[in-house]
Amino acid sequence: MSESQPIAQANIRWDETGLPLSEHFQDFYFSKLNGLEETHYVFLENNKIPQRWKSLAPNASFTIAETGFGTGLNFLATWQSWQQQAPADARLHYLSVEKYPLALQDLQKALALWPQLAPLADQLTASYPISCDGFHRLHFDQGRVTLTLMLGDADRLFDQLEGQVDAWYLDGFSPAKNPDMWTESLFSAMAEHSHGESTYSTFTAASIVSRGLTQHGFSVEKRPGFGRKREMLRGQYQADEQPAKMIDKPWFTPPQPILASKREAMVIGAGIAGCSAARSLANRGWKVSLIDRHSQVAEEASGNDQGILYAKLPAKPTLASRIHLAGYLYSQQLLQQLLPGADSWSDCGLLQLALSPKEHQKQLKLLDLQNYPPELVTGVDTEEASRIAGCQLQHPALYFPSSGWINPPSLCRELVSHPNIRLVNNQEVDRLQQSPSGTWSALDQNGEIISQASVAVIATAHHTTQFSQLQWLPLKSIRGQVSSLPQPSGSNLNTVICGNSYISPPWRGRFCFGATFNLRDDEQSVRIEDHHHNLENTQQLVAELTEQLKSSDPAQWRGRVGFRCTTPDYLPIVGAIPDQQQFIDAYAELSFDAKAKIDHPPQHLSGLYCSLGHGSKGMITAPLAGETIASMVDGDPLPLQRPLLHALNPARFIIKDLIRRAI
Repeated sequence: MSESQPIAQANIRWDETGLPLSEHFQDFYFSKLNGLEETHYVFLENNKIPQRWKSLAPNASFTIAETGFGTGLNFLATWQSWQQQAPADARLHYLSVEKYPLALQDLQKALALWPQLAPLADQLTASYPISCDGFHRLHFDQGRVTLTLMLGDADRLFDQLEGQVDAWYLDGFSPAKNPDMWTESLFSAMAEHSHGESTYSTFTAASIVSRGLTQHGFSVEKRPGFGRKREMLRGQYQADEQPAKMIDKPWFTPPQPILASKREAMVIGAGIAGCSAARSLANRGWKVSLIDRHSQVAEEASGNDQGILYAKLPAKPTLASRIHLAGYLYSQQLLQQLLPGADSWSDCGLLQLALSPKEHQKQLKLLDLQNYPPELVTGVDTEEASRIAGCQLQHPALYFPSSGWINPPSLCRELVSHPNIRLVNNQEVDRLQQSPSGTWSALDQNGEIISQASVAVIATAHHTTQFSQLQWLPLKSIRGQVSSLPQPSGSNLNTVICGNSYISPPWRGRFCFGATFNLRDDEQSVRIEDHHHNLENTQQLVAELTEQLKSSDPAQWRGRVGFRCTTPDYLPIVGAIPDQQQFIDAYAELSFDAKAKIDHPPQHLSGLYCSLGHGSKGMITAPLAGETIASMVDGDPLPLQRPLLHALNPARFIIKDLIRRAI
């Protein structure tokens, strides 16, 4: 089965009473008697959820997984009950899969049937994602409630999930009308993500469901059904009866969650990567010390006036493009929630120009394959591109209507404005040291302790290899200079333009554009020749505007130099830091047989994580990386599919080197 598929939206018909019916499955989305009462009875009551919530440990999380998001009614009913009954310091994680998501207007119409849920429904519809295959993570109630909406086939996406589930809502359309969902692979994935206390409930009592659950280790109990349904099923996972499952690529298995009596963490590096990790940890109740050698956040590569926010897409999705798209969509959600109405970012749209016939053919192929929804990207001719931009352009383009630009320092400042985050400025960490009890200490050059915590996250870009625990990571630095010139009188640009470089709409009276790309160049000062290089590239994008920029007073030209931190495969390094020597010893057999079946669990440096190598894409990869690390620390379901997590895992370099016998 394909790793990424175009998503078709649900085709809805409304009956005479205003209830939604799926044309594809010829079935209603919820009971015609009372859908909300059905949810409370079938799912909340029969999973004994309110009682279980009351006995949660301090700072605990509770994870529910649902097959069939539909109208979101089950999620909203659960969220409302959570607000009313769960401990204030607990967190709800709700996972739901949907192959045919409703269009936004249909979702709004369906949820209008439940005015008692309107305050929550409004928040859901405001954050409802674009219909792209994969995981979409949404946060509500200041991070107390998380929804991971998984768009695509249920069995495939649950098979790619990394995380454990406390209660299952087996919903969706009936097995007779939707047999593709109620499969052995789904029941197998349920077993993989369940533990001894995991329960399930479902509205159906069909034999295919009962048999599948039984064969995969779940008890089956029949209960009276809701309304006209005679019977339903509920049960619990019988973990002791299941044989151990052989794990594919065990070296990429995430570490166990950090169970610390004091939920204290430190993050080293206050760029976009460090600020994002700090915020995701703080949202989970961790007390975070954010340490940086500068006097304020975003002083290095994250300090440009404007960074563009979009994911460059290939015609056929790749691992890298899927990671970038997931990060882009997550960053969009984050900006809408953290900086509503601020002038420090804009979803003004972006035009990716086809500067050559070959590039135009690539764009046409992308549009013909229809792997991406039009809400994400469409094609426009030269005339339409010029109209959107508000100035004359010379090329057709791909148009990303919800892309735009962001002032990275503003986002960083907002990320750290959380009561659980303490800034520790003007402190340079020289080395890390772990005590026998597992506590990490950040030490300065004199050996003095700057901070101590159970969890340490390294987000210091290319400076990271100064730490002995991470010296083996293959990081490299690439110099980049951006240019900032005064806005010429009468000039205009309504949207971001990119091709071989980029230029953003003016912000606070200046245009920001660039950037250079210089390997093996350590010069930190701004160079006039790099301004001219940036202007030459911009000339190909917006010739008339560039001529105006060139005629401005060079004394008013400003620039900024940053050093991108990149990796050999140009993907970030995100996750737990492996014990390098233990990995080499445990997986040495790969040097002789790359397909060797090995079941050794990986050994990590407990409590040590990193978010590195974001290159020029930090605005779209770092926030999701921070969320991934915080989820890993707490043992929450991770926000990316398993193959994408593997592509980011720090251990990938050790495994590659073993396979090619480089170590």
